[in-house]
Amino acid sequence: MMKGGTIIRVEPNIYYLDSRKIGSFGVSGIYIVVGDGLTLIETGTSLIAPNILEAVREIGYHERDIKRSIVTHIHLDHAGATGWLVQRIPNMKVYVHERGARHLLDPSKLIRNAETVYGNLDNILALHGEILPIPDESLFPVSNMELNIGGGISLKIFETPGHAPHHICLFEPETGCLFSGEALGHYIPELELLSPAVAPPGFDLEASKKTLQKIREFNPRTICFSQFGQHRDPIFVIEESERQMDYYYELITTRLEQGSDPDEIIEEILRDLPKEMGTYKYGHRSTLISMVYGFETYRQRMKEINQ
Repeated sequence: MMKGGTIIRVEPNIYYLDSRKIGSFGVSGIYIVVGDGLTLIETGTSLIAPNILEAVREIGYHERDIKRSIVTHIHLDHAGATGWLVQRIPNMKVYVHERGARHLLDPSKLIRNAETVYGNLDNILALHGEILPIPDESLFPVSNMELNIGGGISLKIFETPGHAPHHICLFEPETGCLFSGEALGHYIPELELLSPAVAPPGFDLEASKKTLQKIREFNPRTICFSQFGQHRDPIFVIEESERQMDYYYELITTRLEQGSDPDEIIEEILRDLPKEMGTYKYGHRSTLISMVYGFETYRQRMKEINQ
């Protein structure tokens, strides 16, 4: 049985599995939506995949009740367990942005890109576990559409580039829940701390800002962050997300132009974080590594600095 607080009931038909409570701080949490069977939003890594099955049992279902998974994007911390789950549940359908589907079919490029953040394959496997390909017949590419998952629930899926060009968000109109993936960054509920989710190689600052406005138009009542929980003040989240992206972009740009290397910038940001973060600073380091290199590669791509 999972310890208290690991599974959160967000709405009568929506549950959240908090990956931090099972020892995977940087890994996406998992939403379980009850319709005609179960729909997973995100799959996390294969290291926590067995915990997903345990969570399903704890809310009164069986793993065979998992009908589909939807990943907001194909980064390994959000979609790395998908192949493991399909191997275990062969009838499970996998919905992913049409630009990302081929990389779940063959994850070799995903792994190579992850090396820019994690250094080498051994580090990737230690953090994410086994990364398995997904058969073509299990993949269902999507962009902008509605997906009826039964039980009177229809999920609006819409493109939200910025964090990655293949990012999608989902909106459930009855509850007002908007599943934001990393389009609105990360949230640590215990500290009321929001931070941008900037990742190489595909981050796009201007696309991210347009995505924020698109999310605002849905008038959500709850933002369901994949990392790590829910926020009930969506307007604050949207405005704070834009403010922080601008703040960190300017800070990191200035430090790079002054000759600081990425490690020095990361240490500076860590020093300036509130003392209340305590041990959270350790897990936050990987977010900052991704942010610094993400902004650096964005500037290179925009020809702001020489490659």
